[in-house]
Amino acid sequence: MKQLLNRTFEGTLRVPGDKSITHRSLMLAALAEGRTEIHLPLKSEDTYRTMEIMRAIGADITESGDIWIVESRGHAHLHSPAGPLYTGNSGTTSRLIIGLLAGLGLEAEFSGDDSINRRPMDRVQRPLLDMGADIRLKDEKYPPVHIYPKPLKAIDYDMPIASAQVKSAVLLAGLFAEGTTVVRESSPSRDHSEIMMKQFGAELSSKDGVISLTGGKKLTSADVTVPGDISSAAFPLALAILKPGTSITIENVSLNPTRSGILEVLEMMDANIEIETLPGDGEAIGNITASYTPELRGFDISGEIIPRLIDEIPILALLAAYSNESCTVSDAGELRFKETDRIRAVVDELSKFGIRFEEKEDGFTVLPGEIEPAAGTAVKGYHDHRIIMMLIIFSIVSDTPLNIDDTSAIDISYPGFINDLESLRKDA
Repeated sequence: MKQLLNRTFEGTLRVPGDKSITHRSLMLAALAEGRTEIHLPLKSEDTYRTMEIMRAIGADITESGDIWIVESRGHAHLHSPAGPLYTGNSGTTSRLIIGLLAGLGLEAEFSGDDSINRRPMDRVQRPLLDMGADIRLKDEKYPPVHIYPKPLKAIDYDMPIASAQVKSAVLLAGLFAEGTTVVRESSPSRDHSEIMMKQFGAELSSKDGVISLTGGKKLTSADVTVPGDISSAAFPLALAILKPGTSITIENVSLNPTRSGILEVLEMMDANIEIETLPGDGEAIGNITASYTPELRGFDISGEIIPRLIDEIPILALLAAYSNESCTVSDAGELRFKETDRIRAVVDELSKFGIRFEEKEDGFTVLPGEIEPAAGTAVKGYHDHRIIMMLIIFSIVSDTPLNIDDTSAIDISYPGFINDLESLRKDA
């Protein structure tokens, strides 16, 4: 990583495919009758966990360059796995397959790595129990998860908090439930599941925060092109904004409004960004160019925008540290249940460099002040890809070599992260 210090960056890149969309395309392709081609998927540890599980229940999946080919005879021909399933570090896989497997009426058991096995699954379990599912958790909260076959009935469910994972698990189960499943959101969460379910032929409508899905409809195959992941794009965009002499364009990235809250915050900060929307059906996509911005304004975010940028809050914390004004994040208690407690991790690691925080249960305030980077400072990545990449961007922006304990978790979402940054060096 030292080759990235004392450099400026310029150019264009395409970040890896959207992780959320890749997960869902594998799942829905396995449920659909026919052959589905998934173009430009994210090839990462998390998505391969989903691929392995879809294979374990009967889908035929092959790889051909940047295309994954899923062939399935439809959901009626899927079967219980031969043994326990493993979800690795993937929270999306873990939570969505609870709904998928319960909906299919399959018997299955799964667990993940140490991090996943400490993450609560009961909030997914609760609405599925209301649908009639038989789902059992360790200590009534954690993996291993045991699912037993039971027929499901539709429910009318008010989401207590905005969560795309819980919503998607309910909708996946609702595909096979008797009746019409209704999910009501008080604030929007990412809607990739709704967009893609309609693409695969589900009878689904969504208006004013109310999603209605009629169960029992056969899904049919549909090719998917996965746009670039805005969560991955956030890191080179932050580098461009914070590093003098730098300008970076990210091509063909998702602009889905349920995911693009970070772009609104960058505009609040008066960051130098330009957005070009590209034509197309389904997911909104476009190109984003960011350039060095010497004077950044503050922000105060809470409420409905938080689910639309929840994964980008660690890198927003770094941007906030370089602002001339205080920056506040509230209503983000969900961060305490990610790969690690991201609120605690951000505060603990960035405070080592004189960055001042006021920590709250559901967020933090970053106070303006001098940043004091020190070469060789030992920092922890917590095996959390978002924390590790944030620390790498800080190291590059501050031209300070850091001693990060482990960077391997980058492979969860952005395996080529360092190589992509190297390709943007002006002297490369």
